[in-house]
Amino acid sequence: MALNWTMLDASHQPIPLRDETTIMSIDRDSQVEFSLTIPDAPPSGAAATGGNGGVKMMKERGKLWLTNKRVCSSLPPNISVS
Repeated sequence: MALNWTMLDASHQPIPLRDETTIMSIDRDSQVEFSLTIPDAPPSGAAATGGNGGVKMMKERGKLWLTNKRVCSSLPPNISVS
């Protein structure tokens, strides 16, 4: 699985790939909750520095599209993720 960007049109809908068909969409804002947990990654090997500084959790609500080629998600346009 890959986490890649998706091109959106002016109404924040995914721009379809060639021969792509939408199977299902939940495209009302705040209907789908996304959560991501980034596990703690300590410095590797003999390094004294590095890693990500501990577990990080992110959660937001947005939209979801399932197509015959991919799963796309987007956040409302006024949301910034840090």
